[in-house]
Amino acid sequence: MNLSLEVRLKIAKGVARGLAYLHEKKHVHGNVKPSNILLNSEMEPIISDFGIDLLLLNDNINHRGNGSFRQLVNQRTPQQQQDILIGSTPSSYGTMGPSSSTSGGQVPYQAPESLQNIKPNPKWDVYSFGVILLEILSGRVFSDRELDQWSIPGSIEEEKNRVLRMVDVAIKQEIEGRENVVLTCFKLGLNCVSLVPQKRPSMKEALQILEKMSTFGIN
Repeated sequence: MNLSLEVRLKIAKGVARGLAYLHEKKHVHGNVKPSNILLNSEMEPIISDFGIDLLLLNDNINHRGNGSFRQLVNQRTPQQQQDILIGSTPSSYGTMGPSSSTSGGQVPYQAPESLQNIKPNPKWDVYSFGVILLEILSGRVFSDRELDQWSIPGSIEEEKNRVLRMVDVAIKQEIEGRENVVLTCFKLGLNCVSLVPQKRPSMKEALQILEKMSTFGIN
């Protein structure tokens, strides 16, 4: 099953919306990765499997709130019990499965600072979301070398060419005339995976950028 650009962005917006809501409630997921994102029959993402072990270390997080939100994101109708696991098959996004391009499972989605700090931070989730957004667009996890290429300034035309090289081959035909939209999404993903947590946008800001895509005919 190849997912269209519209569906991919719908998934990205759904994940961003869920994380923005979570952060608004002063919670941190702490374990965002494709295998913890389920898709129901309407291709709406459902965030699951909180990093409870990390959350319990944060004295500012109310345990009861964690439980209620976990129930919220896991409430599904019988039809939705047939949820698709993002990354569960080689064709989840398109030509490549998100888990097939890297070993180490969870590590590529973890913010570097999360491996050194105990106290969870919303910026951890932002980093994870950025990796997933880039993966949704490209069908694979980006290498450090590819990410470094984007740190080199270039003209708008050069940046568009970079997008064409990196975008999933399964949706290349769909981005004709939408290069600016896809470029904006790529840049958002790259901002989210900044090695400097303070330079990452909030999930609310990321969601606002994605919601503007509807202005360009992508819902």
